Amino acid sequence: GLIQVESGFRKYAVSPVGARGYTQVMPFWVKAIGNPEHNLFQLRTNLRYGALILRHYIDIERGDLYRALGRFNGSLGRPEYPNLVVGAWKRHWDYEPAARSANRTTASRS
Repeated sequence: GLIQVESGFRKYAVSPVGARGYTQVMPFWVKAIGNPEHNLFQLRTNLRYGALILRHYIDIERGDLYRALGRFNGSLGRPEYPNLVVGAWKRHWDYEPAARSANRTTASRS
């Protein structure tokens, strides 16, 4: 959900404020936690930074994903962004394995 909302899966996406790549990482993070040779348009680098930054915010917010997503996006306290990310994830990525789904169907018939 996060990459879908942040960049629409566009590798070379650049936001109006300069965030870059799939997870829309701000360039200041390269100086803060990386090294100047890191390219935020490279898939692995961008995903690594995005995951590390989100984990950092999840830790700060003591496991509260909605607040962590707000921090990630710079919209802490406003529900729109976290709701978009979680909604996109649930629509496209949240699935139940067939065996679990079949067990629920069988159980509901009993």
